Parts: sequence; C-alpha cells; structure tokens
Amino acid sequence: MEQNNTARITLAPGGIESVVRPLRLVFWGGIFCVFDFKLNGVDVLNDVLGALLIAWGVLRLGSSQIHERYRQAMLFVQVMALLYVIQAVNAYVRYEFPRPLTFLLHVYGIAKMAATVVFCMTMRWMCIATGLTQSEQSWKTTEILFAVIYLIPWGLLHVVWIICLLTGDSFNLRFDWLALPLIFVFFVPIIHLLVSTSRMRAEAHSISHHTDKSPPHREPSGSVESRD
Repeated sequence: MEQNNTARITLAPGGIESVVRPLRLVFWGGIFCVFDFKLNGVDVLNDVLGALLIAWGVLRLGSSQIHERYRQAMLFVQVMALLYVIQAVNAYVRYEFPRPLTFLLHVYGIAKMAATVVFCMTMRWMCIATGLTQSEQSWKTTEILFAVIYLIPWGLLHVVWIICLLTGDSFNLRFDWLALPLIFVFFVPIIHLLVSTSRMRAEAHSISHHTDKSPPHREPSGSVESRD
C-alpha cells in the first residue's frame, strides 16, 4: 500500500521547479556515466563529472519532505550516489583494489543498481503525495524499465562475478556485435527518466494554472437587507 501522508508534504523552496532542476542534473549525470565518448583521447563524457551531477541532484531532492519512507529511501540513494563519486574517481586514477575489496565492489554494484530503482520509486511517491496522477504512472514505467534493463541483468552479472571470486574461477563477458543494440536498450530508461521529469513539470504547472483561474470562494452573507 502506498503511503500518502499529505500533511507532511514540504517541497524545497521554488515549488515543482526545485524538483525538476535536480532531476535534470540526474539525467545528464546518467548520460555522462553510461556513455563514453572520447575526442582526441580525451573522455568528453567524464564519469567523475557525471557522478558529481547525480550526487548533487539527489542531495537537493532530499530537502523535500514527503513522508518518512521517502526520507529513508532518499537517504539510501544519497549514500549510494556519494559512494559512486568515490568509485568514479578511483576508476579515473586507475587504482586497483585488493581482491577482498573487489568482492565488496560487486556487492556495491548490486546496491547501486537497486538505488536507481529506489530513486524512481521516491519520485513516484512524490507524485502520489502531490496529486500528480499522470506523472505517477510515468515514473512507475521508468521504475520498471530501470529494474528490467539495469537491476536484474547487471545484478545477476555481479552475482556471477562474486561466485567466481569465491571459487577462484574466471569469467569474461564479451558483447561483440551485440554491443550496438545494447547501447540503444540501455539508453531507454534514461530517456524515459527525462520524459517523466517533463511530464511531472507540465502536470504540476497545469494544476497550478487551473487553480489560479478558478473563481474565488465567497462566503454567504449572514444578514438580509430589508426593503421598505
């Protein structure tokens, strides 16, 4: 059952725009982290910059108060985002972790994928609490896309790698000709995140515009004027 405690809803200063702007940071951060594009040997889409954008976005989203489950879930997402910054910096400097820490990195990999799904869930909770019904359905689709395309397959791969580490076996994954179609598949959830963000903004503005145009409520007069 979804929790909808509207008495505690407090968006950050700026209303719905305070939610849309951080979501766009998360979107562009995801683009930087998922895709690698090098120009003259320089990584234009730098993972460290992408991780910083994601962390900045989710930290700002945490200032909105929806309900206790939202706060706890967003705290988990924020911790995973900050750890991802450390992981991105480590990958940039090419430091090789000892074997025991490699095991923990794969455990973190599963938690990181789960955090993307939890993040979409928190946005869906926000839509439910603020009455954005169409946006809630859109975020539900985004949540499913991240679960099916990112969490389940990559989570299983991390489990396989953990088993190989424990047993001492080796596991090599090669995509070859499947790489190009998979790029487009991995792009789908991120694009849908932007779609859900745009729908969220449009629906909030539509409701606000409708409210502003509604006629003011007039209290009935308590006295009746008599005529002679």
